[in-house]
Amino acid sequence: MTDPDTGSRPECQPEHGCITCGDEAVPLRVVAVDEARCLALCEDGQGRHTTVEVALVAPVCAGDGLLVHAGTAIAPAPEEAFATEEAMTEEAVT
Repeated sequence: MTDPDTGSRPECQPEHGCITCGDEAVPLRVVAVDEARCLALCEDGQGRHTTVEVALVAPVCAGDGLLVHAGTAIAPAPEEAFATEEAMTEEAVT
C-alpha cells in the first residue's frame, strides 16, 4: 500500500510502537522453552510470568531476551531494553 500524498510505503518503526494497533513490544526474559509447541515461559522485570509464542524468533533458550508484542516474540531484545524497563519499574515504585 502506498501513501497517495507522498508515494511512500508505511514502515515499521519499533521505537514508536506497532503501526497496526499502536501498542509497544515489551522486553521479556525466557525462563523455559517448549520447542514442540514453539512456546516459551517468559518473565518480566517484576517477576510476572506469561506464555509467549516464539516461532518467529526460534530457536530460543532459557535466559534469552525477547521483544514481545501481543503474546508473540517478534525480535531478540537488546540488553538495553531491560535496563530501561528496570528504570521505569524503580520510578513507578518511588
